[in-house]
Amino acid sequence: MNKGERTKNYIIEQSSSLFNKNGYKSTSISEIMMATGLKKGGIYNHFENKDALAKASFSHSINVLKDKYIEAVRSKDTSSEQFDAFISVFSSLIDNNLVVGGCPIMNAAIEADDSKVDFEDSIKEGFTGLIKLIKGIIQNGKNQNEINKEVDTEQMAVIILSSIEGALALSRLFQDKIYLELVIKQIKSILFE
Repeated sequence: MNKGERTKNYIIEQSSSLFNKNGYKSTSISEIMMATGLKKGGIYNHFENKDALAKASFSHSINVLKDKYIEAVRSKDTSSEQFDAFISVFSSLIDNNLVVGGCPIMNAAIEADDSKVDFEDSIKEGFTGLIKLIKGIIQNGKNQNEINKEVDTEQMAVIILSSIEGALALSRLFQDKIYLELVIKQIKSILFE
């Protein structure tokens, strides 16, 4: 990796938390300049405009999470272990351990609902990827007789994702993990008991 690529990656890494925490439209170039220690020209040398940097930063955040989810789930055999591993990664979003500012997909989706962002398709792909991962866990459980075969895999995956995203928002707002813990407990009772 040459110096230009390292600088571009550094800008993306530093900007991704700002965008996710403050919003893609609200984050200013001056904030990015402060976070990176670069001048405006140094940033725009690598990105056509702020929207291009926002899109690259969103992709970075999604890829960080995607890699962690896949690594965590693939390391487990049973669907209950896979679900716990998935939830462990998801729960880290409360404490900003992997990505600062909460779930980047949900944050971007909420912002895209109110105003146009240039990467709506990437947001949709992010949610689709999470649903697919959850569906895989459910299907594995059905195959191993851990989950009732009558459970509608598609519907349950959407219910799980919607529920945990909402619970994450409440947990972050009230700075109390109890909301996410309650939802997870309920989901596990439906899936595994």
